[in-house]
Amino acid sequence: MGFLGRDGEGVDEYWSELNQTPAFWELTRRAHQDAVALRLGRLYDPHTTAASLGNLLQTIRENVSCPAAAVPASVAGLDLTEFDSELVAVSDDDPIVRKLLLIRNEYLAHRGTRHVTKGTFDSLPTLERDEIAALIQRALDILGKYRERLGCRPLLWGHHEEEQFYRLLALVRAGRTAENSAH
Repeated sequence: MGFLGRDGEGVDEYWSELNQTPAFWELTRRAHQDAVALRLGRLYDPHTTAASLGNLLQTIRENVSCPAAAVPASVAGLDLTEFDSELVAVSDDDPIVRKLLLIRNEYLAHRGTRHVTKGTFDSLPTLERDEIAALIQRALDILGKYRERLGCRPLLWGHHEEEQFYRLLALVRAGRTAENSAH
């Protein structure tokens, strides 16, 4: 999902409002991109102490395969082939996750010194919209699946942020209209 909807819809409708303050909107867009990459970086963090998808799945795997562990029947009957592919999909063995972690580790979270001294930030890969969407959807699918299997309430995932953004643009338009009417 981009700034103006999933496929950029709304750009034409609010073109004037967005172009009144382009620097503001560009900084806002970049801040959102960085925040998404940092949050996804945490979710896909391979470190053993991270509260990440990989560690969640690894914990489930260890308890399912441990005869002394009391796990719900809904988890005990896991398809281990599917489970193993999910483990790979949340690890840096997956190319999109590897790219995400490189961006987070080399640019956003740690600022690799070689990039600072050589000015090579432009050589870092970028996450495309479809890759970000895939990482988010993958996380939601895995979390939803195992929350359900463990008897937790489903995650409520809506598009209220997008609705609020359109509400903001409508307010900007209303303000511009009022200002123009006053002159």
